Amino acid sequence: MINPLKSSVIPAAVIAIASLPTAALAEGPYVSISGGVALPEDSTNSGEFDTAVPATEDFGAIPAGTELGWNTEFDTGFAIAGQLGYAFENGFRVEAEAAYSEYGVSTHSGLIVGGTNIDSVDVAILTRGAANAANPTVGAVIADGQGQVSNFGIFGNVFYDFDTGSAVKPYIGAGIGYQWVDVDYSPSGVAVGDDTDGVFAYQLMVGASAEITDGVELFGQYTWRDSTEDADIALSLVPATLGVESAQSILSAGIRFTFGG
Repeated sequence: MINPLKSSVIPAAVIAIASLPTAALAEGPYVSISGGVALPEDSTNSGEFDTAVPATEDFGAIPAGTELGWNTEFDTGFAIAGQLGYAFENGFRVEAEAAYSEYGVSTHSGLIVGGTNIDSVDVAILTRGAANAANPTVGAVIADGQGQVSNFGIFGNVFYDFDTGSAVKPYIGAGIGYQWVDVDYSPSGVAVGDDTDGVFAYQLMVGASAEITDGVELFGQYTWRDSTEDADIALSLVPATLGVESAQSILSAGIRFTFGG
């Protein structure tokens, strides 16, 4: 995954227009749209059984409250967003943002129940079917990454644009908001969990913009976005609730239409 401190946050297109005529910081409203790639962090999923799982002929009971968890790796995804804001002459900007990102599941591994890794155990321990040498192991079933995670959030952001005396304006920003995390975990086509939870979220941004014509700016931005707590997802394969992480880096580019003086 990308290290935020080492990420390139200004696309080549923005750097290429640095030689345009100088544009002073303007005051007034603006609207913008942006899109790019989402680079999700791995999720260390963790939760517990909500109710007891009865014993079978082949497997013992799993008491309510027993902890379970596994690791999930994600593929690179995409992100889109729209912003409505207001810029002040002193360099500050405030905006409301609607943001969406989506990425697929690459693989799951390391399923732990009650402190024991059961990757090598017959998958019937979860399905509560009959144990059989022909059955795949838990690890083999969950290694097949099917499913996806999508995030939709509403954020309030504050930025500061640095007046460099040139057409290019570097900026930094931060935002807080609320995000709905939709999780579909279906390894090997097995419906493990498909649920949505809402969580408070925050983001940190750094980027640069440049005016290409009067009232039109291009910008490139790096965003680190995370939630204040895991999304609680009800599982369908077993009676348990799982906490899923949704931290991600986003590299995006966009266009901004300003209506200031």
